[in-house]
Amino acid sequence: MAISNLQTRVITGVIFGTVLMGGILLSEYGLTAITLFVLLVGCYEYDKMLRVLGIETNRIFLYTGNLLVWGGCIYFPLSNVELGISAKDILLFTTVALSLVLFLFTTELFRAKIKPAENLGASILSLFYLGLPCGLIFATSIANDGSYDPWRVLFLFFFMWASDTGAYFAGRFLGKHKLFERLSPKKTIEGFIGGVLTAVAVGVAAHHFFGGESLFVWMCIGGLLAITGTLGDLFESMFKRQSGIKDSGNILPGHGGILDRFDSTFLSAPVYWLLLQLLI
Repeated sequence: MAISNLQTRVITGVIFGTVLMGGILLSEYGLTAITLFVLLVGCYEYDKMLRVLGIETNRIFLYTGNLLVWGGCIYFPLSNVELGISAKDILLFTTVALSLVLFLFTTELFRAKIKPAENLGASILSLFYLGLPCGLIFATSIANDGSYDPWRVLFLFFFMWASDTGAYFAGRFLGKHKLFERLSPKKTIEGFIGGVLTAVAVGVAAHHFFGGESLFVWMCIGGLLAITGTLGDLFESMFKRQSGIKDSGNILPGHGGILDRFDSTFLSAPVYWLLLQLLI
């Protein structure tokens, strides 16, 4: 008997979720491996998607620059608590970063491509779209005392999954008014509201799990992440629509590629990290 697309999505989702949660709960090394995998595959899909439009990122900068940003987001939170960030650390990081930017601009002169401005812009954008979010996903797991707390990062994914699930079912059964038809014809205002409400409900669970901060703060975090997650989804849809492709890849049967699965998380991770620093 043939497996339907919904069944494929469910099976893939269960396996993917199990591996993700298992790796995060295992240790900080498991989370490091997960974020590194997401980053590298994400860079590949990002580059492939843009080349359909004739935009050619500098692949050396794409991978090296994103690894540098990702590594910095991991190193600095840990060293700040355990060792203290020295002036030499900052100087070394800044020197490498500036050298990469100089390399990017210099090599673009000699590549003689027809879209140099777009190539430079896409290469630099990748650092904020891929490297920074992947690094900050890890950084959210570091508690104020420098210890590894897997539940801090797991709740980021709980917020995202709750928002996606609530939006899907609310949109399917109640959806009538289009949210952003130009980029995503299936998204509805009712679905968006449903996603926000389910994320707020996860905020209630987070308050009871972590304690300390007020219930209202956690509910607001859930609602805000649902909004940024939706924006992240629409942002990737904008890229795909311009490229004329349905999915960024096929590594996850029924779900598409890594960018399809993490589009909402990429935009939400920096916001979540910042909220933890300011409020929690």
